[in-house]
Amino acid sequence: MAFTGIALAFAVLSIALGTHQGQKLHLLLMLTVLPATILALYLPFIATPFHANRLLLSCMQGVLIGPAISLWPLTHLKSAPSVWTQTAQELGANRAARFRLLWLPLLGSSLTVSLILTCVLSGFGTALLLKASLP
Repeated sequence: MAFTGIALAFAVLSIALGTHQGQKLHLLLMLTVLPATILALYLPFIATPFHANRLLLSCMQGVLIGPAISLWPLTHLKSAPSVWTQTAQELGANRAARFRLLWLPLLGSSLTVSLILTCVLSGFGTALLLKASLP
């Protein structure tokens, strides 16, 4: 569950960095974060009567917690000036150097918060999945 959510959050942040569409992605995540998180936590109870596969349910829960994981780093990314990337590129920094020296320090604390949120939501999701599957 956590791996799926982290992979989705990484994809969202990569798209935001690559296409400069952070504002639109932020709005989309703000609209979906609460319903998706609630659905992720209630999904085991909804799908258990249909005898759904636990692995599939866990992956779907990870996809549904993706917006909650992506929202905090994307908020920090949205507030960063767009000229920083261009300035670093003009100074000769390649993609790896820009990530290591610019984006990682900028997003470090928000990525840590997202990782903690991932662990908490995964723990709740796993507990609810086990509780829903017990007779």
